[in-house]
Amino acid sequence: MLLFWSTTQAQQSDTALISQLIDAIAKEQVTQSNKEFPTGMFPSYRECAGTPHNYQPDNNIFYTAVSVFALKNMLPYLSEANRQKAEDIIAKAVVNYSLFRHKSGLPLYGFWAGKDRMMPHTYIFQYMKGVFGQSEDSDDSVMALMGLDNNDSDNVALKKRMIENSNLSHKKIVSTYKRYKNIPAYSTWLGYRMPVDFDFGVHCNILYFMLDKKLPLVKQDSATIYLLQQMIANRDYVKSPVYISTYYVHTPILLYHVARLMNRFTIPQLEPYKAQLVADINKQLSICHNVMDQIILRTSLLRLGSDAPPLELDNLKEFEESNQQQFVFFQARAAFSYPTPLKQIFLHWSYLYYYFYCPAYYKVLWMEYLVTKQQKLN
Repeated sequence: MLLFWSTTQAQQSDTALISQLIDAIAKEQVTQSNKEFPTGMFPSYRECAGTPHNYQPDNNIFYTAVSVFALKNMLPYLSEANRQKAEDIIAKAVVNYSLFRHKSGLPLYGFWAGKDRMMPHTYIFQYMKGVFGQSEDSDDSVMALMGLDNNDSDNVALKKRMIENSNLSHKKIVSTYKRYKNIPAYSTWLGYRMPVDFDFGVHCNILYFMLDKKLPLVKQDSATIYLLQQMIANRDYVKSPVYISTYYVHTPILLYHVARLMNRFTIPQLEPYKAQLVADINKQLSICHNVMDQIILRTSLLRLGSDAPPLELDNLKEFEESNQQQFVFFQARAAFSYPTPLKQIFLHWSYLYYYFYCPAYYKVLWMEYLVTKQQKLN
């Protein structure tokens, strides 16, 4: 009886927190366009890891798209009032996606809006769009389409472009381990002039899209699953996370991505590694001290069918004052396309990478943990 009462009290507390979080997320959303962000976007910020840090607003689709994706997945598990609030947030956000879509109308999305400068507010890079180019990418494209009520023709068109730019289609990757170079997996980039690039987190998101949209699986899908399986078997996500994922970088974030994929879909090639992943998540819980790492690792445990230890975080004030402000979910490192050994050297040169922050998304991730926890209890 005491256990039942305690569980009920915890559920009520979580339900109250979810309501507070959805209200806080709505307040983070831009209500009126300004010089940095259009109405409906979630503000995000970019910081150079080297000196000067140059912390600046950065209007990108990424953080708005991943926030929408997470909120859409939570809709069936929210109260009616919170569901309506989440649907309102989503509706206001997705109207901006067209700004980031390829000018030809193809369902290809870039990190920055087509009319905007790349790396806004940087001292040099913002003026060099014509030199470096600005390619649409697989990660933003699949996240955008999963946030939209898009049509099948868009899904098919995106898949066609991804096949055309996959490894060995017309270029071969040079920026990965020798053992992975001949795997015809999907590439991060969709521009024909861009190099082939592998990223563990991006591959998880690509496969999520392919399976979610029920697109016919081809050799590139099988190859991408095989590549993930090999990276998991070799525990690259622990041994060399920045090398296999130059955009997500950290082991807890890579574990979060693969757990999200495996929770939603049964992929026979990955199932044998569940116990290994759970053990590695528990190890990370003991050594990672940022509250956001603690949150996403617990979510990952729950998604893999394991129990998660209680999270000692009771209110928004505690959260705001915690070290969540130092958490970096996504970053960009210019050395992503370099061959070995240059890649290993320059990946760790702080002047060549940038951190991207989004306060609203961190609240979304905390809310996601609470919703996932309630799902397991129910």
